[in-house]
Amino acid sequence: MRGLKGKVAAITGAGSGIGRAAALRLGEEGCKVAVLDWNEDSAKATAERIREAGGEATAIKTDVSNEPQVEAAFAQIVKTFGRLDILVSNAGIFSGERDGKVDGLPKAVWDEIVGVNLTGMYLTCKHGVAAIKATAGKGAVVLTGSPTGMSGCTPANVAYGSSKGGVHGLSRVMAVDHAPEGIRVNVVVPGFTLTPIVRELVADPKVYEWQVQNIPLKRGAEPEEIAGAVAFLASDDASYMTGSFMFVDGGLTAI
Repeated sequence: MRGLKGKVAAITGAGSGIGRAAALRLGEEGCKVAVLDWNEDSAKATAERIREAGGEATAIKTDVSNEPQVEAAFAQIVKTFGRLDILVSNAGIFSGERDGKVDGLPKAVWDEIVGVNLTGMYLTCKHGVAAIKATAGKGAVVLTGSPTGMSGCTPANVAYGSSKGGVHGLSRVMAVDHAPEGIRVNVVVPGFTLTPIVRELVADPKVYEWQVQNIPLKRGAEPEEIAGAVAFLASDDASYMTGSFMFVDGGLTAI
């Protein structure tokens, strides 16, 4: 894709799943990659895979809900690579067991999920955008959204759905705020994606068939398919896109 080679990209939640796939794809496209994840071993494993493929990468242990850690992470990225061009704010958590309906949801669960999924996005964007402005001057931000932030497709998960709805609102305001500065902000909206954790949950073929029955393509996405959309939004091929939502959901939103 145009305009990615030689750029510096930071990806949160890059130790596994969609974040790891995005980090590997951007590395393949010639980006220097900062791999941020709360799990240091997972972050190091992703960075090592990028290096084994001939790319440049560094791993940074980062809890996105902790502002001092986030601020320190971006300072380290600038120190290591000299600049930041691309931010992929992807880190998030989901708990079908602990999340629930609003009248029975413990505040501690709400605080944890919103703290990572929304406050973590805000903190990542706060310090990531500042780093882009201070170094590269312009660039691209890609946030990971969710259909749950637009419809009630995941009942009894009020904290997760609310957090993702907040991410969508954050992205729109950021897109307008930073367009004059040459910083584009877009959202990739994955559908049912076969991350390692999800694969375990749908290991039973009957469970998998139930999950995909309403998806026109009749299957889940591979993380690499979401990563392709992330790479596109970060590239110069998407130079006239900001404030946009790219659905990668097998046609689910067409129903």
